[in-house]
Amino acid sequence: MINSTLTESEAKIQSDCYLWFHNNFTNLRGLLYHVPNGELRDPITAKKLQAMGVVPGIPDICFHYKSNTYFLEFKKPKTGKASDQQNKIHDILERQGFTVWIIDNLGQFIQLIQHIIERKDPFFTYGVKKNDYFYRHKIFSYLYDMGDAELVLIDNVCEDETRAKFIRIVSEFMDQNYDLLANFSILFTPDFKAFYKKIDGSDQKVMYNGAAVVADF
Repeated sequence: MINSTLTESEAKIQSDCYLWFHNNFTNLRGLLYHVPNGELRDPITAKKLQAMGVVPGIPDICFHYKSNTYFLEFKKPKTGKASDQQNKIHDILERQGFTVWIIDNLGQFIQLIQHIIERKDPFFTYGVKKNDYFYRHKIFSYLYDMGDAELVLIDNVCEDETRAKFIRIVSEFMDQNYDLLANFSILFTPDFKAFYKKIDGSDQKVMYNGAAVVADF
């Protein structure tokens, strides 16, 4: 017996997913939509749309929900692969803190949307893959274990290729107030070359480049 899922086109999978969302979340219509920039067009129309802002490689679907944006790329199961243009855009988005989800079946799409809306797992909500989950957990644990007024140079704890990702995860820790919930603050130095920890109520000075760091709240 042939598995019909494996024979479905990307367009069919995407259409099924959109219709499921459209029918099940009528109050959220307009927040999930397709960006039609991958179809074949005549040269004149293609140049006109490019001048108007069409960018090759942009994910198929955008979903905006509670101040977050989620990007979804639809592919055929097992055989579908992102193009070079798509990989380039995906990398740009991920450097800005977004994750592009690769969707190849309706069940996967339903699970993703339900997790986002129900917020069962905040890490899943941010679009974190398995490897990123453990990397993020490692950084979070490091931040919790830092001592009062301890200052850390970013170059001493990560490689150049992971610097942007490291800073993003530390920033996420701060933005979600995980530090404030534990009665301390994690702050960057003004040049973003280091970060430090201050326990609430502590008057211990943080020294950087021979001078005390003044927190700018």
